[in-house]
Amino acid sequence: MIDPNQGINMTCGLASNYSELINLIADLLKTSKKALDGLHVSEETYITDPEYNIADVIGIVIKLLPFAEMKFIDEVISLLHQKEEIKPRAERGL
Repeated sequence: MIDPNQGINMTCGLASNYSELINLIADLLKTSKKALDGLHVSEETYITDPEYNIADVIGIVIKLLPFAEMKFIDEVISLLHQKEEIKPRAERGL
């Protein structure tokens, strides 16, 4: 959870808002993909214990995913759709 107004940041300060968090997650996934794509391309770029390091990065990404917030957003959208269905026809412009 991220709420700068209440001093809550469950990302350990890695991101100050959700946009930044999603970009961080995307960057970590892109880095892991590049590491997997070029695993044994050159001796100079060889990663020691690549499977462990990439798995570790992916584990961090999973921990950073805002599951509770995504569930909340889904519930809000569902409620908004229900509210729209309940509105009288005149209010919906019909």
